[in-house]
Amino acid sequence: MSEVVKKIVIKEIECRGLRSADLLSKNDVYVVFKVGHKKAKTKYISGGGKNVKFKDVIELTVSDADLEEGIDFTAYDYDLGPDPDDLLGVGKLTKLTELKKYPNTPRQFDTVLMYKGKNRGSATCVVTLTYPHGGEEKKSDEHLGAVGGQIFHAAMGMNHQQQQPVVVQSHPVGPVPVIQQQQQQQFMTVTCPANAGAGMQVVVQAPDGQRLQVIIPNGIGPGGQFRVPLPAPKPQAHVAAVVATPTAYHHQPPVGVDVDGDGRPDFYVGGGGQQQPPAYGYQQPPQYGAQPPQPQYGAPPQQYGAQPPPQYGAPPQYGAPPPRYY
Repeated sequence: MSEVVKKIVIKEIECRGLRSADLLSKNDVYVVFKVGHKKAKTKYISGGGKNVKFKDVIELTVSDADLEEGIDFTAYDYDLGPDPDDLLGVGKLTKLTELKKYPNTPRQFDTVLMYKGKNRGSATCVVTLTYPHGGEEKKSDEHLGAVGGQIFHAAMGMNHQQQQPVVVQSHPVGPVPVIQQQQQQQFMTVTCPANAGAGMQVVVQAPDGQRLQVIIPNGIGPGGQFRVPLPAPKPQAHVAAVVATPTAYHHQPPVGVDVDGDGRPDFYVGGGGQQQPPAYGYQQPPQYGAQPPQPQYGAPPQQYGAQPPPQYGAPPQYGAPPPRYY
């Protein structure tokens, strides 16, 4: 299977802090991009000096191997005459394989410019990967997660259709599909940091504390603002409060029982109720105001274990020996 043709577009090229190649004049700067055997360069800016910005747009056809190798970034000072142009600094654009995950999306790259082993400035540019003949490779947003991928597609204006969830509810006749209505999408406004630009990936914090990973849209610079869709809030668990109801005890007074029919209770039977408290050695207290049992008239008094007293001076029994007195 042949490899899909890819093309990169480089623009917004900028060099900062370049060394001075000429003692009596400013640098006439231009930049050369080289990958493999392919090469392209900008027009030189006369008297650009140490800090220059180019309006040129560079296009290069690249392969997967070129993206893995990177692009050489070299700045020169243009000189008239037969003398060669002076080298100002050499850098390299790396990690270009990340562009395959987000085709047609501009991303900013930067590099340090070195000259004779020393740091001689820096450079930045915006690079976009395109597929001029179609056959775009499948985009991957797995590293952003489900929510991060949705936020990225919404922020970049991509069509990311999602099928609404279907819930089957119980019905007397049969299961009836019910489509849940999605909540209205909410957004928050993000201000682009001073050290960021279009195509860069930043992390912002939502009002509910969630950290969202988004990419700054094209055309947004430092201080500019753009909208970021917020993920749906997490459902809160509802805990039902359980309140213990105290058990009610309904006590009834004891009932007097008349055994001998004199109209007065001889003893009492404890009352009942719907539910009695557990008895842990507890006895029913006496009822105040109740009449104690009365003895029957004419009946001998109750004896509590006593023996009848001896009879002194009783006549002797006949046939019994006489008593002896000492």
